Amino acid sequence: MALDINDQQLQIVRERIDEANQKSHFVIFQSVEKDTGKVLRLITDIESFRTIQEQHQNDAQMIIIQDIVPITDTLARWAVAENMAAQQQDNADVLADLEDCTNDVLRENHQAENAPDDADN
Repeated sequence: MALDINDQQLQIVRERIDEANQKSHFVIFQSVEKDTGKVLRLITDIESFRTIQEQHQNDAQMIIIQDIVPITDTLARWAVAENMAAQQQDNADVLADLEDCTNDVLRENHQAENAPDDADN
């Protein structure tokens, strides 16, 4: 795992997430591709969800499966992984960390995990 964060850094991230949560709370949503039926569950804030839903309305059906995600250490780790992935989109280790952290948040919130990507097999 490329993600390395200590308790103090985690606390700072949680505080920032909590501040952001006051403006636009976090949700877990499910996207189902219309062509393939592939299901993907993701975490984002409600405003970003609405934008994503609008942008992809022709190719995927998106619904919120959990409105309001609790701010936890697991969500903070996901936020760090999400930020790293946005900066290093070509780094396979960082992308794998993001997938792991996303599944950790899904599991913590009693949601089904995303299946491993079979495209490489």
